[in-house]
Amino acid sequence: MIEKHEIKVSTTGSAGVASGSTILAVPLSELIALYLDYDGSAPGTTDVTISSPGNPAAVTILTESNNATDGWRYPRVQDHDNTGSAITGSYSDPPLHGNVLVEVAQGDAITDIVTVTIYMRV
Repeated sequence: MIEKHEIKVSTTGSAGVASGSTILAVPLSELIALYLDYDGSAPGTTDVTISSPGNPAAVTILTESNNATDGWRYPRVQDHDNTGSAITGSYSDPPLHGNVLVEVAQGDAITDIVTVTIYMRV
């Protein structure tokens, strides 16, 4: 089954250094795709980090620096063999451990500076 969720982040602070974050509780799942929709007045200095803070360890899903361009993102994590070595050219959907955290930095003070639509397999 595929679920779709929207995560909206508003920022507070001074122009160019405003920040904010939003966390969304989700079932244990795998990420399929993201769509980032920036407010039209978001500055080009905006940084967005999307992670799953979960247990046993956090997974960084996407980090975008100095960007305010809408679009689809398809983050993947590298696969490993049974010895822990990375498998060249082999990637999988990243796991989501019960929460998705969207953090914004270096923006302006804007309500809903970015809306992240997340598609996941549950």
